[in-house]
Amino acid sequence: MTQYVTVEDVDGKLGPDWAPDAEKARFVAMANAYLSSQRIQLPAPVPDEIIMAGAELSAAAADGQLYAQHTEGVMTQKRVKADTAESEKRYSDVSAYGEHAALPERVQFALALIEAYRTIPMGITVGYGYGAT
Repeated sequence: MTQYVTVEDVDGKLGPDWAPDAEKARFVAMANAYLSSQRIQLPAPVPDEIIMAGAELSAAAADGQLYAQHTEGVMTQKRVKADTAESEKRYSDVSAYGEHAALPERVQFALALIEAYRTIPMGITVGYGYGAT
């Protein structure tokens, strides 16, 4: 696994209180694993955007949000009735907010920061039915 960000980097970006000292290395490792899965073409030295993304992902891990996904959209209606105890909530469809809408805010921000450094894997497209007689 590539190391994009260190505990020292995250402390420098977010201050020393972003997580308990005993757990910082684990959260940074989670952030580095997440970044490794994003197919980043890493120039040397590591760009500030990637370090900031790693800091945001580390903080998201500390908050228990790095690998969490939201399944509900924004609350659009809430109804409360005191007599006969009625309650109703309505949420918008989370998919209406785009590709990363189900991701926590810090993760979305990190993905936006690294977008310019992501590579598309090479592949072969196979067409069916072309030129067949």
